[in-house]
Amino acid sequence: MTDVGPDRHRDILVMIDEIASSDREPINVSHVCLACRDRLTAVGVAVYLVGTVQPLEVVGPVGDEMAELQVTLGEGPVSEAVRQNQPVFVPQLANAWSSKRWPAFAPAALAAGAAAVFVIPLTLGAIALGALEICRDVDGPLSRDELADALLCADTVTTLLLSRPAAPAAEAGELSHAEPEGRWAVVHQATGMMSVQLDTDLGQAFLRLRAHAYLTGRRLSEVAADVVERRLRFTPETHEKKR
Repeated sequence: MTDVGPDRHRDILVMIDEIASSDREPINVSHVCLACRDRLTAVGVAVYLVGTVQPLEVVGPVGDEMAELQVTLGEGPVSEAVRQNQPVFVPQLANAWSSKRWPAFAPAALAAGAAAVFVIPLTLGAIALGALEICRDVDGPLSRDELADALLCADTVTTLLLSRPAAPAAEAGELSHAEPEGRWAVVHQATGMMSVQLDTDLGQAFLRLRAHAYLTGRRLSEVAADVVERRLRFTPETHEKKR
């Protein structure tokens, strides 16, 4: 069993606190992701929640690319870890096993700069909250100490998620400002607009958005930008119309 000692736990908590202090905000999931990235020399860290297909928090450009790939393609280590509620460690993406397991995701992830991926479910007893994903640009397994750090970061994220006050459900078309900035804000906004256009809920609207991105071979964020800029409109009768 990996030794997660009090000194190691204290060191990570101090790092998280220092990041939060420099940000002048209470400790949140983003701060844990930043500490996890620095501690594990990762090029991307992301947190996903059960029951959602879009990430709650993403740190690093490779993490952002990986999140978009998994959301668009509907396959990858995160969905597998959440579905099975077990860790999915892929120390080498560039092998036949990974390509066979995720034929669309694996080569695209390699092209995005990821060489290894480690996903840890966020759970407390029977409660499954989501998953923490760690991406590195060099292959190889986590060392004993690195695994201990990853588990501590996952535990800290779990504690933060459980302590969050319940948020009211967003209305159709509303953009949640608690969500990640950048491309994901555009995806959230496009999903809300499509839910109004299609007269459906946000979940179904997002599935339509993702399906269009997949079928046209485009990035999800690119299609979302077209929707937000009103270059692309979806209707229940004619599916989508280019303007």
